[in-house]
Amino acid sequence: MTDQQPDHGVARLAKRKEPNHRMPWQPIVAASAVTLSMGASGFAQPIAEPSCEYGTVHENAPSEIDQFAFLIGNYTVSMHRWLGEDWSAAMPGTSARWNGYYGLGGMAIVDEWYNPDPAQDPDAFRGINVRMYDTDADEWDMMWLDTGGKQVADLRAKMIDGVLTMWQITPERPGFRAEFYVEDEDNWSRITYSRDEEDADWQPTFKLNAVRIACSADEAF
Repeated sequence: MTDQQPDHGVARLAKRKEPNHRMPWQPIVAASAVTLSMGASGFAQPIAEPSCEYGTVHENAPSEIDQFAFLIGNYTVSMHRWLGEDWSAAMPGTSARWNGYYGLGGMAIVDEWYNPDPAQDPDAFRGINVRMYDTDADEWDMMWLDTGGKQVADLRAKMIDGVLTMWQITPERPGFRAEFYVEDEDNWSRITYSRDEEDADWQPTFKLNAVRIACSADEAF
């Protein structure tokens, strides 16, 4: 979004903590067409059945493809606002969905975003990312398209001080920055930052907490 193998292809990013406090990860109750997750309101929310078909990495793909490999899988996502000193509880009502898989024969990572989860609204806003690593530029080239803006966005990402960091090239969006943090093979987060002036400090504004959906009820945790 502008925002998904035995080891789940987890990207082991350097251990730099996200700003201030980390919210606890929310558990998955089950993982099928009738999967329910618990939102901030405490009411169960339906989750679409995971595809569990993720493809494989091409043998000639650059090793840096592992940096975004934590996206591979199906994830339920809660959303949190920065309150100045801490993150809010999960925004109530619905949960979002992030699905990732290997594309272009394993040379790229493709991930889809739905808000809310399509099981909660079949006409949900949705978007798709294609991410490919450019070894010459030593950074990620990414293209984003969604059903809202209907305009392709050109983005970049690279490791900066041990943190996978993303920014937008076109349309110009100088006040946008996002960082990805991997907790473990089943949990990761994306934090969005903004700033009003070029020399101002980046301020956290929004966080997406992603929790893996198991491919069968027997694997649910």
